[in-house]
Amino acid sequence: MKTLIVIPARYGSTRFPGKVLYPLYGKPILQWVWEKAVKSKIADDVIVATEDKKVLDFARSIKAKAVMTSPKCQSGSDRVWEVVKKARKKYSIVINLQSDEPFIDSQTIKKAFLKLKSDKNFDISTAVAKIENEKELSDPNCVKVALSNSSNAVYFSRSAIPYHHSLSELSRKIPYYKHCGFYIYRYEALKKFVSSKPSSIEILERLEQLRALDIGLRIAAVKVERLGPAIDTPEDIKKAEEFIKKHKIIV
Repeated sequence: MKTLIVIPARYGSTRFPGKVLYPLYGKPILQWVWEKAVKSKIADDVIVATEDKKVLDFARSIKAKAVMTSPKCQSGSDRVWEVVKKARKKYSIVINLQSDEPFIDSQTIKKAFLKLKSDKNFDISTAVAKIENEKELSDPNCVKVALSNSSNAVYFSRSAIPYHHSLSELSRKIPYYKHCGFYIYRYEALKKFVSSKPSSIEILERLEQLRALDIGLRIAAVKVERLGPAIDTPEDIKKAEEFIKKHKIIV
């Protein structure tokens, strides 16, 4: 059962152009992600997929495998699928590891991978962590997730979910969870996903994982202790620098 990690690294980000090459503490954000992917030691191949030669050249400069993909790809998963279709090998599991998550932990990737590998009831796996900072509840760039009792994802939203009703005995007892931006697909699930049209709720919230739920794919969400900030806008760089200092992360 071969596994592929693809890091879709689009240079032309709408909210933060060129962010994948931004030097966070002197090291481009893409490199942070690639190093964690390699360190996870779960994949037969790790490939950077981009639409810009600057990213391609940088990836190759750090000895990462990299390929050019179409600038017309509508989502990271579409870019991942383009790599899978052109690959000479056949992969049973494909991981979409987003290039704007510099603090993704290699053990987090591995935990979600082992969950999908061992539980045939799920088509996709990902990771979530408790929201400790209440400011994140009102931050639309922090994607929240509602979980079932068995910890599969019921819904994702940029709003705070699930709603904590003041009359509910569970209010304040059940934490809010935030999503870590990566997806581990079974091959057939990824194929079904990219073959489906974007759903209304996906377009509304601008969250591609809602398409997966809409077409009936089951998403397992493993719980981890901590997720660092993703880089969505230039303002997130300051949050990332503060995170590095607070947790004494070695660059």
